[in-house]
Amino acid sequence: MKLSGELQAPHGVDVGPRRAEWWEDDERGLGEVTTLDSAGLALLVKWAKAALARGGSPRLVGASRDFHTLANLYGVADLFQSTPPNTEDA
Repeated sequence: MKLSGELQAPHGVDVGPRRAEWWEDDERGLGEVTTLDSAGLALLVKWAKAALARGGSPRLVGASRDFHTLANLYGVADLFQSTPPNTEDA
């Protein structure tokens, strides 16, 4: 599942009608996320812990340096497998 836009508290971090799909999928595309705060990180941590609890392997694709900085700051970076964003010109 690809996420986009702002993943932060003022915009109501909510998975809405895709809730079932959100918890069942082991991969999140973050390449189009423009802003991430601690509320957005908390949602990703909750998803990662749910994936790990059911034997999954939470993977992030295209997570920014800002995500990694925040995840390391909060000590949760090890919950995720991460593929860096593609920085090569197409």
